[in-house]
Amino acid sequence: MDRRKVTILCSGFGLGFYIPGLLAASAFDKRGITTEVLVFESYLEQDKMDHIADSRKAYHNNFALANLSARMPMDIRGSIDYAQVELLLEAWKAEDRREFISLSGHWVYILDLYREKMLPNQIHVDLLYVDSDLAPSWKSLKKFHPRYDEHYYNACLYDTDKMEIRCEIPVSLSTPLPFDSRKQRLVVHGGGWGMGTYQSKVPELAGKNYGLDIVAYDWKEAKPDPGHRYWMNDPEWCAWVKSGNGLHEFPPYIEITGEETNAYDAKADHHWLFDVASEAMAIVAKPGAGTLIDSLASATPLILLEPFGSHEQSNLELWESLGFGIRYEKWREMDFSVEVLKEMHQAIMNRSGERTDYVDHYCARVALTKG
Repeated sequence: MDRRKVTILCSGFGLGFYIPGLLAASAFDKRGITTEVLVFESYLEQDKMDHIADSRKAYHNNFALANLSARMPMDIRGSIDYAQVELLLEAWKAEDRREFISLSGHWVYILDLYREKMLPNQIHVDLLYVDSDLAPSWKSLKKFHPRYDEHYYNACLYDTDKMEIRCEIPVSLSTPLPFDSRKQRLVVHGGGWGMGTYQSKVPELAGKNYGLDIVAYDWKEAKPDPGHRYWMNDPEWCAWVKSGNGLHEFPPYIEITGEETNAYDAKADHHWLFDVASEAMAIVAKPGAGTLIDSLASATPLILLEPFGSHEQSNLELWESLGFGIRYEKWREMDFSVEVLKEMHQAIMNRSGERTDYVDHYCARVALTKG
Protein backbone atom coordinates (compact mmCIF):
# COMPACT_ATOMS: atom_id res chain seq x y z
CA MET A 1 0.00 0.00 0.00
CA ASP A 2 1.18 3.53 -0.66
CA ARG A 3 2.13 5.82 2.14
CA ARG A 4 -1.05 7.19 3.61
CA LYS A 5 -2.06 10.12 5.74
CA VAL A 6 -4.56 9.46 8.52
CA THR A 7 -7.09 12.29 8.78
CA ILE A 8 -8.28 12.83 12.35
CA LEU A 9 -11.60 14.62 12.57
CA CYS A 10 -12.18 16.39 15.88
CA SER A 11 -14.66 18.81 17.37
CA GLY A 12 -13.95 21.83 19.55
CA PHE A 13 -17.39 21.73 21.12
CA GLY A 14 -15.85 19.87 24.04
CA LEU A 15 -12.12 19.34 24.51
CA GLY A 16 -12.87 15.64 25.07
CA PHE A 17 -13.46 15.41 21.29
CA TYR A 18 -10.33 17.45 20.50
CA ILE A 19 -7.48 16.54 22.88
CA PRO A 20 -7.83 12.74 22.33
CA GLY A 21 -7.60 13.36 18.58
CA LEU A 22 -4.35 15.28 19.02
CA LEU A 23 -3.03 12.54 21.33
CA ALA A 24 -3.80 9.95 18.64
CA ALA A 25 -2.07 12.15 16.03
CA SER A 26 1.00 12.37 18.27
CA ALA A 27 0.99 8.56 18.66
CA PHE A 28 0.79 8.04 14.88
CA ASP A 29 3.62 10.54 14.45
CA LYS A 30 5.81 8.52 16.86
CA ARG A 31 5.18 5.50 14.61
CA GLY A 32 6.25 7.43 11.51
CA ILE A 33 2.70 7.78 10.15
CA THR A 34 1.62 11.23 9.01
CA THR A 35 -1.69 12.74 10.07
CA GLU A 36 -3.81 15.81 9.61
CA VAL A 37 -6.11 17.04 12.36
CA LEU A 38 -9.23 18.98 11.38
CA VAL A 39 -11.90 20.52 13.60
CA PHE A 40 -15.56 20.38 12.61
CA GLU A 41 -16.42 23.92 13.70
CA SER A 42 -14.10 25.26 10.97
CA TYR A 43 -16.67 24.04 8.43
CA LEU A 44 -19.71 25.77 9.91
CA GLU A 45 -21.32 28.87 8.44
CA GLN A 46 -19.82 31.97 10.01
CA ASP A 47 -22.90 33.06 11.98
CA LYS A 48 -23.21 29.55 13.49
CA MET A 49 -19.53 29.62 14.41
CA ASP A 50 -19.92 33.01 16.06
CA HIS A 51 -22.79 31.65 18.15
CA ILE A 52 -20.66 28.91 19.77
CA ALA A 53 -18.98 31.36 22.16
CA ASP A 54 -22.42 32.42 23.44
CA SER A 55 -23.44 28.80 24.00
CA ARG A 56 -20.21 28.03 25.79
CA LYS A 57 -20.67 30.98 28.15
CA ALA A 58 -24.31 30.07 28.79
CA TYR A 59 -23.43 26.45 29.60
CA HIS A 60 -20.58 27.54 31.86
CA ASN A 61 -22.93 29.82 33.79
CA ASN A 62 -25.91 27.45 33.86
CA PHE A 63 -25.19 23.72 34.15
CA ALA A 64 -28.91 22.83 34.13
CA LEU A 65 -29.23 24.55 30.74
CA ALA A 66 -26.19 22.62 29.47
CA ASN A 67 -27.74 19.33 30.57
CA LEU A 68 -31.03 20.26 28.92
CA SER A 69 -29.23 21.01 25.65
CA ALA A 70 -27.50 17.62 25.79
CA ARG A 71 -30.92 15.96 25.58
CA MET A 72 -32.13 18.00 22.58
CA PRO A 73 -31.31 16.36 19.23
CA MET A 74 -29.88 18.80 16.71
CA ASP A 75 -29.68 18.34 12.94
CA ILE A 76 -26.32 19.95 12.25
CA ARG A 77 -26.73 19.74 8.45
CA GLY A 78 -28.41 23.15 8.35
CA SER A 79 -25.30 24.78 9.86
CA ILE A 80 -22.61 23.36 7.56
CA ASP A 81 -20.82 25.62 5.07
CA TYR A 82 -21.13 23.33 2.05
CA ALA A 83 -19.01 25.54 -0.24
CA GLN A 84 -16.07 25.09 2.15
CA VAL A 85 -16.81 21.39 2.51
CA GLU A 86 -16.77 20.92 -1.27
CA LEU A 87 -13.27 22.45 -1.45
CA LEU A 88 -12.15 20.13 1.35
CA LEU A 89 -13.54 17.03 -0.37
CA GLU A 90 -11.92 17.93 -3.69
CA ALA A 91 -8.58 18.36 -1.91
CA TRP A 92 -9.00 14.98 -0.22
CA LYS A 93 -9.89 13.34 -3.53
CA ALA A 94 -6.87 14.88 -5.27
CA GLU A 95 -4.68 13.38 -2.54
CA ASP A 96 -6.59 10.09 -2.57
CA ARG A 97 -7.21 10.29 1.17
CA ARG A 98 -8.67 7.03 2.46
CA GLU A 99 -8.03 6.70 6.19
CA PHE A 100 -10.12 8.68 8.66
CA ILE A 101 -10.86 8.72 12.38
CA SER A 102 -13.87 10.73 13.52
CA LEU A 103 -14.40 11.71 17.15
CA SER A 104 -17.67 13.53 16.47
CA GLY A 105 -20.92 12.38 14.89
CA HIS A 106 -21.19 15.68 13.04
CA TRP A 107 -18.38 14.69 10.64
CA VAL A 108 -20.29 11.65 9.37
CA TYR A 109 -22.46 13.77 7.05
CA ILE A 110 -19.27 15.11 5.44
CA LEU A 111 -17.68 11.64 5.29
CA ASP A 112 -20.81 10.31 3.56
CA LEU A 113 -20.43 12.98 0.87
CA TYR A 114 -16.79 12.03 0.41
CA ARG A 115 -17.62 8.33 0.23
CA GLU A 116 -20.00 9.04 -2.66
CA LYS A 117 -17.20 10.87 -4.48
CA MET A 118 -14.70 8.06 -3.93
CA LEU A 119 -16.76 5.02 -4.91
CA PRO A 120 -15.73 2.45 -6.02
CA ASN A 121 -12.49 3.30 -4.15
CA GLN A 122 -13.50 2.54 -0.59
CA ILE A 123 -12.46 4.73 2.29
CA HIS A 124 -11.82 3.44 5.79
CA VAL A 125 -13.44 5.38 8.62
CA ASP A 126 -13.12 4.66 12.35
CA LEU A 127 -15.93 6.20 14.37
CA LEU A 128 -14.04 6.69 17.62
CA TYR A 129 -16.27 6.81 20.71
CA VAL A 130 -14.29 8.32 23.57
CA ASP A 131 -17.24 8.08 26.00
CA SER A 132 -18.82 4.87 27.24
CA ASP A 133 -22.19 5.85 25.72
CA LEU A 134 -23.23 8.07 22.81
CA ALA A 135 -22.34 11.74 23.32
CA PRO A 136 -24.82 14.35 21.97
CA SER A 137 -23.31 14.58 18.46
CA TRP A 138 -23.66 10.80 18.00
CA LYS A 139 -27.16 10.74 19.50
CA SER A 140 -28.32 13.51 17.15
CA LEU A 141 -26.73 11.71 14.20
CA LYS A 142 -28.48 8.46 15.12
CA LYS A 143 -31.86 10.20 15.27
CA PHE A 144 -31.58 11.83 11.84
CA HIS A 145 -29.43 9.14 10.17
CA PRO A 146 -30.20 5.82 11.94
CA ARG A 147 -27.86 3.65 9.82
CA TYR A 148 -24.96 6.11 10.02
CA ASP A 149 -22.37 3.43 10.85
CA GLU A 150 -23.32 1.04 8.03
CA HIS A 151 -20.09 1.58 6.07
CA TYR A 152 -17.80 2.49 8.95
CA TYR A 153 -16.02 0.82 11.88
CA ASN A 154 -17.28 1.47 15.41
CA ALA A 155 -14.18 1.89 17.59
CA CYS A 156 -15.22 1.95 21.25
CA LEU A 157 -12.75 2.65 24.04
CA TYR A 158 -15.12 1.11 26.59
CA ASP A 159 -17.49 -1.86 26.80
CA THR A 160 -20.34 -0.92 29.13
CA ASP A 161 -22.00 -4.34 28.95
CA LYS A 162 -18.90 -5.97 30.40
CA MET A 163 -17.81 -2.83 32.33
CA GLU A 164 -14.38 -3.12 30.73
CA ILE A 165 -11.80 -0.99 28.96
CA ARG A 166 -11.31 -2.13 25.37
CA CYS A 167 -8.69 0.35 24.16
CA GLU A 168 -6.63 3.13 25.67
CA ILE A 169 -5.29 6.38 24.28
CA PRO A 170 -1.92 6.82 26.02
CA VAL A 171 -0.78 10.31 26.93
CA SER A 172 2.77 9.71 28.10
CA LEU A 173 5.29 6.92 27.67
CA SER A 174 6.54 7.32 31.25
CA THR A 175 5.30 5.16 34.13
CA PRO A 176 2.77 6.86 36.43
CA LEU A 177 4.21 8.37 39.58
CA PRO A 178 3.82 6.08 42.65
CA PHE A 179 1.13 7.33 45.01
CA ASP A 180 3.54 7.90 47.92
CA SER A 181 5.70 10.15 45.72
CA ARG A 182 2.78 12.45 44.83
CA LYS A 183 2.00 15.86 46.23
CA GLN A 184 -0.93 16.00 48.63
CA ARG A 185 -2.90 17.99 46.08
CA LEU A 186 -6.17 17.75 44.19
CA VAL A 187 -6.87 18.98 40.66
CA VAL A 188 -10.32 20.60 40.49
CA HIS A 189 -11.85 21.40 37.09
CA GLY A 190 -14.98 21.54 34.95
CA GLY A 191 -13.66 20.05 31.72
CA GLY A 192 -12.73 22.06 28.65
CA TRP A 193 -15.72 24.37 28.96
CA GLY A 194 -15.57 24.84 32.73
CA MET A 195 -18.98 23.24 33.25
CA GLY A 196 -20.62 21.74 36.28
CA THR A 197 -20.42 21.96 40.05
CA TYR A 198 -16.65 22.09 40.50
CA GLN A 199 -16.51 25.69 41.79
CA SER A 200 -18.95 24.93 44.60
CA LYS A 201 -16.57 22.26 45.97
CA VAL A 202 -13.57 24.58 46.38
CA PRO A 203 -14.56 26.16 49.74
CA GLU A 204 -15.12 22.75 51.33
CA LEU A 205 -11.98 21.18 49.91
CA ALA A 206 -9.88 24.19 50.94
CA GLY A 207 -10.51 23.27 54.55
CA LYS A 208 -9.08 19.77 54.16
CA ASN A 209 -5.43 18.74 54.12
CA TYR A 210 -4.95 19.10 50.39
CA GLY A 211 -3.45 21.78 48.22
CA LEU A 212 -5.71 22.65 45.30
CA ASP A 213 -4.88 23.06 41.63
CA ILE A 214 -7.99 24.77 40.28
CA VAL A 215 -8.58 25.13 36.56
CA ALA A 216 -10.26 28.49 35.99
CA TYR A 217 -12.49 29.14 33.02
CA ASP A 218 -11.55 32.81 32.68
CA TRP A 219 -9.57 35.55 34.39
CA LYS A 220 -12.22 36.52 36.93
CA GLU A 221 -12.23 32.99 38.36
CA ALA A 222 -8.45 32.88 38.75
CA LYS A 223 -7.89 34.60 42.07
CA PRO A 224 -4.37 34.97 43.46
CA ASP A 225 -4.42 32.80 46.58
CA PRO A 226 -1.51 31.61 48.75
CA GLY A 227 -3.24 28.26 49.40
CA HIS A 228 -4.12 27.32 45.82
CA ARG A 229 -2.69 27.35 42.35
CA TYR A 230 -4.95 28.50 39.54
CA TRP A 231 -4.46 27.37 35.98
CA MET A 232 -6.28 27.95 32.74
CA ASN A 233 -6.09 27.45 29.02
CA ASP A 234 -5.06 30.73 27.42
CA PRO A 235 -8.45 32.47 27.00
CA GLU A 236 -7.36 33.75 23.57
CA TRP A 237 -6.86 30.20 22.30
CA CYS A 238 -9.63 28.53 20.30
CA ALA A 239 -9.73 24.86 19.27
CA TRP A 240 -10.96 25.52 15.71
CA VAL A 241 -8.50 28.31 14.95
CA LYS A 242 -5.17 26.96 13.71
CA SER A 243 -1.99 28.18 15.34
CA GLY A 244 0.63 30.31 13.57
CA ASN A 245 2.17 27.23 11.92
CA GLY A 246 -1.15 26.27 10.35
CA LEU A 247 -1.82 23.31 12.65
CA HIS A 248 -4.28 22.52 15.40
CA GLU A 249 -2.33 22.27 18.64
CA PHE A 250 -2.72 21.64 22.34
CA PRO A 251 -3.75 24.78 24.21
CA PRO A 252 -1.17 27.22 25.59
CA TYR A 253 -1.78 27.86 29.27
CA ILE A 254 -1.43 30.19 32.23
CA GLU A 255 -0.45 29.48 35.84
CA ILE A 256 -1.30 31.81 38.71
CA THR A 257 0.58 31.10 41.93
CA GLY A 258 0.15 33.64 44.70
CA GLU A 259 0.71 37.01 43.03
CA GLU A 260 2.70 35.55 40.11
CA THR A 261 1.21 34.92 36.67
CA ASN A 262 3.16 32.85 34.15
CA ALA A 263 2.14 32.13 30.56
CA TYR A 264 3.41 29.01 28.78
CA ASP A 265 3.40 27.77 25.19
CA ALA A 266 1.48 24.65 24.23
CA LYS A 267 3.25 21.36 24.85
CA ALA A 268 4.22 19.44 21.73
CA ASP A 269 2.71 16.00 22.34
CA HIS A 270 0.18 16.28 25.17
CA HIS A 271 -1.89 18.82 27.06
CA TRP A 272 -0.51 20.69 30.05
CA LEU A 273 -3.19 19.58 32.54
CA PHE A 274 -1.99 15.99 32.32
CA ASP A 275 1.32 16.96 33.96
CA VAL A 276 -0.48 18.68 36.85
CA ALA A 277 -2.84 15.70 37.30
CA SER A 278 0.07 13.22 37.19
CA GLU A 279 1.54 14.69 40.39
CA ALA A 280 -1.78 14.95 42.25
CA MET A 281 -3.58 12.42 44.45
CA ALA A 282 -6.92 12.83 42.67
CA ILE A 283 -8.87 14.77 40.05
CA VAL A 284 -12.14 16.34 41.25
CA ALA A 285 -14.24 16.73 38.09
CA LYS A 286 -17.22 15.60 36.10
CA PRO A 287 -16.45 12.37 34.19
CA GLY A 288 -15.80 13.75 30.70
CA ALA A 289 -14.01 11.76 28.01
CA GLY A 290 -10.71 13.62 28.31
CA THR A 291 -10.78 13.34 32.10
CA LEU A 292 -11.15 9.53 31.89
CA ILE A 293 -8.14 9.38 29.55
CA ASP A 294 -6.08 11.53 31.95
CA SER A 295 -7.15 9.44 34.94
CA LEU A 296 -6.22 6.15 33.28
CA ALA A 297 -2.92 7.31 31.76
CA SER A 298 -1.67 8.99 34.95
CA ALA A 299 -3.23 6.47 37.39
CA THR A 300 -4.86 9.42 39.15
CA PRO A 301 -8.29 8.50 40.59
CA LEU A 302 -11.42 10.56 39.96
CA ILE A 303 -13.61 12.21 42.57
CA LEU A 304 -16.77 12.17 40.49
CA LEU A 305 -18.91 15.29 40.26
CA GLU A 306 -22.33 15.60 38.65
CA PRO A 307 -22.09 14.42 35.03
CA PHE A 308 -23.01 16.33 31.88
CA GLY A 309 -25.53 14.29 29.92
CA SER A 310 -26.29 10.57 29.89
CA HIS A 311 -22.94 9.75 28.26
CA GLU A 312 -21.05 11.16 31.25
CA GLN A 313 -23.46 9.39 33.62
CA SER A 314 -22.39 6.18 31.89
CA ASN A 315 -18.72 7.20 32.28
CA LEU A 316 -19.31 7.79 36.00
CA GLU A 317 -20.85 4.35 36.47
CA LEU A 318 -17.99 2.70 34.56
CA TRP A 319 -15.24 4.38 36.60
CA GLU A 320 -17.09 3.64 39.85
CA SER A 321 -17.58 -0.02 38.83
CA LEU A 322 -13.88 -0.41 37.98
CA GLY A 323 -12.84 1.12 41.32
CA PHE A 324 -11.07 4.02 39.57
CA GLY A 325 -13.39 6.72 40.94
CA ILE A 326 -15.72 7.58 43.80
CA ARG A 327 -18.63 10.01 43.96
CA TYR A 328 -17.80 13.23 45.76
CA GLU A 329 -20.61 12.75 48.30
CA LYS A 330 -19.36 9.27 49.20
CA TRP A 331 -15.78 10.49 49.60
CA ARG A 332 -17.03 13.31 51.81
CA GLU A 333 -18.71 10.69 54.03
CA MET A 334 -15.29 9.04 54.33
CA ASP A 335 -13.90 12.36 55.55
CA PHE A 336 -11.90 12.94 52.33
CA SER A 337 -9.68 9.95 53.08
CA VAL A 338 -6.21 9.74 51.49
CA GLU A 339 -6.27 5.96 51.94
CA VAL A 340 -9.28 5.63 49.63
CA LEU A 341 -7.40 7.60 46.97
CA LYS A 342 -4.41 5.29 47.32
CA GLU A 343 -6.61 2.20 46.89
CA MET A 344 -8.11 3.64 43.69
CA HIS A 345 -4.64 4.54 42.36
CA GLN A 346 -3.58 0.92 42.95
CA ALA A 347 -6.74 -0.32 41.22
CA ILE A 348 -5.81 1.67 38.10
CA MET A 349 -2.19 0.48 38.22
CA ASN A 350 -3.22 -3.17 38.67
CA ARG A 351 -6.11 -3.17 36.20
CA SER A 352 -6.78 -6.48 34.51
CA GLY A 353 -7.04 -7.21 30.82
CA GLU A 354 -4.94 -6.34 27.81
CA ARG A 355 -3.80 -2.73 27.65
CA THR A 356 -4.58 -2.28 23.99
CA ASP A 357 -3.27 0.96 22.52
CA TYR A 358 -5.96 2.36 20.23
CA VAL A 359 -3.42 3.52 17.63
CA ASP A 360 -1.81 0.06 17.51
CA HIS A 361 -5.30 -1.42 17.20
CA TYR A 362 -6.01 0.93 14.26
CA CYS A 363 -2.72 0.15 12.51
CA ALA A 364 -3.30 -3.60 12.89
CA ARG A 365 -6.72 -3.33 11.20
CA VAL A 366 -5.82 -0.80 8.52
CA ALA A 367 -2.67 -1.64 6.58
CA LEU A 368 -0.56 1.48 6.86
CA THR A 369 2.94 2.04 5.54
CA LYS A 370 5.12 4.22 7.71
CA GLY A 371 6.63 7.25 6.09
